[in-house]
Amino acid sequence: MKKILIAIMSLSLMVTSCKTEGGKSTKTTNQETSTNEVADEKTANSAEEDASGDAICLLDKLSVRETPTAKGKWITSMSLGEKVYFTGEKHTDSVSKKDYYKVKLIDGKEGWSRSTFLAVDGKVGVMLKDANVYKRPDLLTKTDTKYSPMDIIAVVGTQDDWAHVKGKRGEGKYIEEVWVKAANISEKSVDIATAKFAGLAMNKETMTERIQALQEIVDNADFADSSFMDMIKDKIRDYQSKNQVTEDRGDALK
Repeated sequence: MKKILIAIMSLSLMVTSCKTEGGKSTKTTNQETSTNEVADEKTANSAEEDASGDAICLLDKLSVRETPTAKGKWITSMSLGEKVYFTGEKHTDSVSKKDYYKVKLIDGKEGWSRSTFLAVDGKVGVMLKDANVYKRPDLLTKTDTKYSPMDIIAVVGTQDDWAHVKGKRGEGKYIEEVWVKAANISEKSVDIATAKFAGLAMNKETMTERIQALQEIVDNADFADSSFMDMIKDKIRDYQSKNQVTEDRGDALK
């Protein structure tokens, strides 16, 4: 009888032990599931945070507003080629359906701007010469369009000797994302600044105003090392020649 009681007690302890271990196993599984859910949530949040970063403005005088809408209070404007910080916050205007990014400027001002005219994680660059446009980094995808010298763009990626760029061609109407040969691009700050001010100069209303504005660039020692200096001097001579012809015609009509 004593042996039987000992056997029953031993069996009882074994069953209790198995239940306990089974319970612990279930509890551990639940804990692992909970931990995985938290990890997934953190990963998702990190991915959202990773959306932030430097961005390049692709439109001169791009508005920065207090709210993400065209009717938002105007705060300031950005320059073509200016680097700003994208906070990672995005918003779609329920009326216009246009997307906006929240940006922070170098002077600390913050506001909302159209996402179309911003290149996130891009590097500002400028075309050194005429550059054929390609749909993909493949010579077989050449298009009939070209970038012109002094067109300012953002380089958003590279592959071998190709550059994936975003920007508006001087002769284009819209912001495009295309491929060009990387050798056609300069990322030197002096070239970018010279191109920006030369573009403004060449959009002056009269030939005389254009000549004067371009000459100011040539006379500015800060721009002396620009790759575009000879090009600008040639443009001045071209404008002077055209201006002289206009004046001669005016004198002939008197």
